[in-house]
Amino acid sequence: MSLVEKVRTLAERIIKFGIVGASGVLVNLGLYALLTRAAGLGETLLGKNVSYAASVELSILSNFLLNDLWTFADRRGHSGFFTRLGRFHVVSLIGFGVNFGVFAGINLWLSATDSTIVGVLKLGPFDFGNVDDFIAAALGIGLAMTWNFLGNLLWTWKAGGPK
Repeated sequence: MSLVEKVRTLAERIIKFGIVGASGVLVNLGLYALLTRAAGLGETLLGKNVSYAASVELSILSNFLLNDLWTFADRRGHSGFFTRLGRFHVVSLIGFGVNFGVFAGINLWLSATDSTIVGVLKLGPFDFGNVDDFIAAALGIGLAMTWNFLGNLLWTWKAGGPK
């Protein structure tokens, strides 16, 4: 495979991974809304936390299945289904730690130093308030997605090797 073909294949895989990740956000937030709003589990902190944990787990399973069937379909034969599923969970858990660590770290720094990144955002008649927490979340998501992609590319669905 030429360098151009390798770069094209990698770019296609990154795009697929991003699309699958976006679908995972919809699964996560959709189930969370269903459990907390329609099923009434949002009345207590415990209900919200259990709902969110279930939503995250369903999105991890959904993302695994879609990535296994689409993003990394050409690499499924190198390890068993449950091995890939377990590895995906480990990578996802570390990715969550990266995401939350960046988010919490930036917000702690902003609070401790009384600093801002963007601060209050106003666009015409719309006042979004202080959006620094969203900036922190976006940075955390970006770093976590990079980790998740590389971890899954190089470990969960690594090329070659014995089954």
